Amino acid sequence: MPLSDNEKSVIRKSLGREPTQAEWLVFEAEWSEHCSYKSSRRFLKLLPSGAPHVIRGPGLDAPLIRVGNLVVSFKIESHNHPSAVDPYDGAATGVGGIVRDILTTGLRPIALMDNLHFGPPNNPHSQWLMRNVVRGISDYGNRIGVPVVAGEVWFDESFTTNPIVLVTCIGVGRPEDVVVGEASPGDIVLVIGNDVGRDGMLGSSFASKILERNEDNIGAVQVGNPLLEKLLIDALIELRGRGLVKAIKDVGGGGLATALSELADQFGLGIEVHLDRIRTREGMAPEEILVSESQERMVIVVSKEGLDEVEGILRRYGVGYDVVGVLTNNGMFVAYYGGEAIVNLPVKLITHAPETNYDIREPHYLGELRAIPELPDVPLEEALTKILSDPNMASKEPIFSLYDYEVGVRTVIKPGRAGAAVLRLLDVDGGDGKLGIAVKADANPRYSFLDPFIGAANSLAKAYRNVVAVGAEPLAAVDSINVGNPEKPDRYWYFVNSVLGLAWFARELGIPVVGGKVSFYNEDSRGNVIKPVVAVAVLGRVDDVDEAVDGGLIGDGALIIIGNTSNEMGGSEYLYAVHGIVRGIPPRPRPRDEVRNSRAILRLIHEGLVTASMDVGVGGLLTTLSKMALINGVGFNIDLSRVPTDECGIDPTALAFSETNARYVIEVRNKDVDRAMGILSSLGVPFSVIGGSGGDHLVVRWGHHELMSLKLNDLKTAYNSLWGVM
Repeated sequence: MPLSDNEKSVIRKSLGREPTQAEWLVFEAEWSEHCSYKSSRRFLKLLPSGAPHVIRGPGLDAPLIRVGNLVVSFKIESHNHPSAVDPYDGAATGVGGIVRDILTTGLRPIALMDNLHFGPPNNPHSQWLMRNVVRGISDYGNRIGVPVVAGEVWFDESFTTNPIVLVTCIGVGRPEDVVVGEASPGDIVLVIGNDVGRDGMLGSSFASKILERNEDNIGAVQVGNPLLEKLLIDALIELRGRGLVKAIKDVGGGGLATALSELADQFGLGIEVHLDRIRTREGMAPEEILVSESQERMVIVVSKEGLDEVEGILRRYGVGYDVVGVLTNNGMFVAYYGGEAIVNLPVKLITHAPETNYDIREPHYLGELRAIPELPDVPLEEALTKILSDPNMASKEPIFSLYDYEVGVRTVIKPGRAGAAVLRLLDVDGGDGKLGIAVKADANPRYSFLDPFIGAANSLAKAYRNVVAVGAEPLAAVDSINVGNPEKPDRYWYFVNSVLGLAWFARELGIPVVGGKVSFYNEDSRGNVIKPVVAVAVLGRVDDVDEAVDGGLIGDGALIIIGNTSNEMGGSEYLYAVHGIVRGIPPRPRPRDEVRNSRAILRLIHEGLVTASMDVGVGGLLTTLSKMALINGVGFNIDLSRVPTDECGIDPTALAFSETNARYVIEVRNKDVDRAMGILSSLGVPFSVIGGSGGDHLVVRWGHHELMSLKLNDLKTAYNSLWGVM
């Protein structure tokens, strides 16, 4: 059992007796790292989560955000260990689980995003993981009719055996659609959806230990049924619409042991259930029924008076159900099987695992990685080609083309055209159909490896800018922190400093972090440990989706860079793709500049002055402009000597590829340049007109000296390098 000797002692002392086998399994599930957050929750409390538009923050399955006259929920989850062992089912059930988290709010799921991290794409094992993870996400999302509208894919050798698979779901509805959650003693508890099998057995415990690649772990991976999930969605939306559901809970990590105990704890009540009333696919012991994580199951609470109507609706949709028990007022979780109470535990004891604190120590190797050695000069054309052909920078169209990202006809800005996706909320806003949202999730494992405080802050900064660049006002964030074994001081150091960096930057930006997920033990028994992944998803409001701007240059316009550039090459794509090294200090976070420059971008977009917009991130200015050019096949001609800087003597290579934060590139029609410059000057924003768009070449100059001239079609070949992998 993964329970420590101290935890076992606490349980025995609290109960005054030896627990039953079923009770030990309840504690193993609920006190696992995956479910209890026993090593992380004291630090997660540092994250700011309140704001006037936040209806509900962290604590339950999904948060609630007010957007105009609507309510939006979004949540991010990891499914790393299952995807490492069975990539198709692991990824597919990750989608199913996050969709059900949104369903607990009563809102309709409308979109998905993914953040995927694999080993090098030329590695056969990495290819196998990647192809099956992508297929699992695609198949599940397509079959339930929820589009995958945005994402990120990152490649690094540290993820070869330990992929990081993150999925975000967004839901929307009217305020009256929200199932706030209420219950009273005597209310009826139903388990609806799938019957129970041995798939996903103690998956939460499996996710709370170092990965062992053996056949024994297959049983810990759930198997999904997307067609049943679609029926669950439709049935729950109708039950909610008729006001028949008082509370909804997903059966996720820990199975019924966790779902039922957490449900009772949510209302300060007890719960009494009969496990022999639950449908099973095969002969199963009651202990197995308790901790199985079979998918497509939810727990709902209904009144006695509404039970008959609820059963009728579930039968009409063909959704199986079991009336398993009632809520009580005694604060106990009691589970019967064959008339015998095999679990009789205080709810508060189950749901309040004792905190675990580990030692913290900075890794010894980081000091020697901070300095960047002298490097040979590389021509801009050669450097740019290497960067854009690197798998991390190359077009991800071979992946997102497998997703049905237009189902539901909400997608205004599609994958590949901007950092963030923009979604129309036409069928629920009750207005003119212009209200929308923008969403994006970002992470940079290189930054977080070199400095987790800066890395986490920069993940939020990047997602924040992606949302702003399309014309959205950032409202809230959710995070997913993925590191190695917390019992090792240098791994735990990465986690703690990631939280501290994210908390500081969120406060500085005024962005509430309304939910998240922590995934520990992302390493294997052979000593392979991942680079830390701190993914941050940001949700923004778009008042008029017709004003939203993508990143594609349209030509015959002026190119303006907003924000100063510093010589910040640490952890950069240039160092990695061109020189093969991961060293230096990542770009420093600039919260004041982020806020000021974002306000300028939003004003220019709202006044209709911007024809293309993209934030400057990984790869730097020249990489960003090249991506903008490749979207519509429109070239550019720029002068790097015009780039505004906040230090002297920056060479052209650094100006081209520095990854300094708080910067954007916009295209403005020539007739609107003076007006745009006037607005930027009045706001005190550093900016410069660095050139123009048009033609079929990418031309880079330093004054009158030409540094690079590259045909757009030649660069397109490098940018499409991933087509041969998928």
